[in-house]
Amino acid sequence: MTAVFRVLALTGLVMTAAFQPALAACNVTTLPEGWTAGSARWDGPCAAGQPNQADGLGVLKEQQGAAVKRMFLGRVAKGELALGVVDIPDQGFMAGRFAQGKLVASDDRQVTVQAFKEAAKAASAAADRFEQAGNAASAKFYRAKAKTLREQMD
Repeated sequence: MTAVFRVLALTGLVMTAAFQPALAACNVTTLPEGWTAGSARWDGPCAAGQPNQADGLGVLKEQQGAAVKRMFLGRVAKGELALGVVDIPDQGFMAGRFAQGKLVASDDRQVTVQAFKEAAKAASAAADRFEQAGNAASAKFYRAKAKTLREQMD
């Protein structure tokens, strides 16, 4: 990754943290392994009848101040990570099914493909939400993230 792209990517991560669309505040019950409690923010829908429980396609960001340290993009079911990708800048991706915040080991390539597809859908959904909120810069960031995730399977 070139230095210019790295700066742009980091700028996008900071911008997405600073300009969030208005969503109901709901939580992921079990954070990904190694994430700091109190540092995560869910950007996505909440479960019907469970206003504090994340549910559906979205983005879970671990923040350090205003900067995003890493993010999960994908599907959460009743507050638990289900299927998607953890994106760790400058380190890569962890893709697959999750249980109790941990990546479930699998040799099945189809699970990895499904995880990247769900992550790309989650990034596109986030872009749509930011676009509707009038935040073009964050929408652009998430559209580029969706493209990057789709390209991982090419």
